[in-house]
Amino acid sequence: MSDSRSNDTPASAPGDVERAEELTVDETVQAAEEETPKGNNGMTGIAILRVLALLAIAGIGLHSIQGVFAPVFFALTLVLAIRPLGRFLIRKNMPSWLASTVTIVVLFVLILGMLGVTIWALAPVPETLMNYSANFEALSHDVLRWLQEKGVETDDISTYFNQVNFNAIVSWAWSLVDSIFSFGGLMAMLGVSSFFLTIDTMITRARGSIIDISHSNLGQALIGFETRVRHYWIVSSFFGLVVAAIDGAVLQVMGIPLAWTWAYWAFITNYIPNIGFFIGVVPPMLMALLDQGWESMVWVLVLYSVINVVIQTFIQPKFTGDIVGLSPTVTFISLMVWTSIVGVLGSILAVPLTLFFKALLVDSDPKTRWLDAFLVSETEAKRRKDDGRYDIEDPAEEELPHLTNPLAPRKGESVSRRRKRTKPAAISRQLSRKITRKK
Repeated sequence: MSDSRSNDTPASAPGDVERAEELTVDETVQAAEEETPKGNNGMTGIAILRVLALLAIAGIGLHSIQGVFAPVFFALTLVLAIRPLGRFLIRKNMPSWLASTVTIVVLFVLILGMLGVTIWALAPVPETLMNYSANFEALSHDVLRWLQEKGVETDDISTYFNQVNFNAIVSWAWSLVDSIFSFGGLMAMLGVSSFFLTIDTMITRARGSIIDISHSNLGQALIGFETRVRHYWIVSSFFGLVVAAIDGAVLQVMGIPLAWTWAYWAFITNYIPNIGFFIGVVPPMLMALLDQGWESMVWVLVLYSVINVVIQTFIQPKFTGDIVGLSPTVTFISLMVWTSIVGVLGSILAVPLTLFFKALLVDSDPKTRWLDAFLVSETEAKRRKDDGRYDIEDPAEEELPHLTNPLAPRKGESVSRRRKRTKPAAISRQLSRKITRKK
């Protein structure tokens, strides 16, 4: 019986193996591509429309429960960011319940500390602004007079200035401070959610193995989301603190009132992608204008811009690389979408929310990963394609982002060498499938 099975199975001829070994890299790729069917490997246009319709319905549903969804998701991302602390304590033989307790205490200290600093920073704003009512009136009259000298019709502008009076601005500032003191419901939801999520996610070995056995791609996608969102919070917080400290020192030297309030405002707006810088620079510019005049306002804009460009454009990428993996356009659109769905908190959670739903809907299935073409930058798409990430039959696991120290000496081979090594590996998989089909 064994002889008949061995005779029925055709063996590869030695000449075939030799010819396959003599193929160049380009010829091997071309031959493998000719063997691959060119039909629809993803969704059709109608299917995409259905998915968009379902996403619209989901967005409406999330908007209706934004008061619960936003703080719970915020708590989830914070728990994932601080989760390595609990794991570290467990590895040091600390009981899991004690490790959870320490993690919860640290997380609560961070949350309450942020709330306390927010109250400390914004509480003196209304009283300080009240001292500049006369300056605002004089400034508005100077602007109108200058426009009239230039021959500009100022009736509409004068009406607008009358509507936007300084007392209304002060009243708005008071309402902002009052709203901070009334954050009790949000903080309670955030605290309770963080408590249960920390306990429930401290040890997930058994549940993770179940997902890995049944849906390994989904498990890898969720691990990627956890890593990216953790790095996002760490990097944004660290460099936000650096930028805020420098901004505060500059404003203090210039003699701008409430210098450290505006520095804290710059730290908060640092979490808002794309437009956070512009939101953060406007209040200190106006404060400089009211207190010292136009020249100080221009200097604040210039110094803020230089600090932001140097740190976030030249220094930060050397430590972080592409930790988010989203193109600037997608980041900006996600900011608009999530702010409209879950409110003001959506502006801060825009990137984590996009990463989460990308992990669920795109990264969890090799057949939908081609949608990365619309979500990531050209450089990132090329890197993932060369690594075999979009191979439907045998996709390569994604190399998760990691934080680097550019000052540390390099050990082992470089990232570029590792990437070059993955391309022949992908070619080898394609060649193996080709020989199997011929058999």
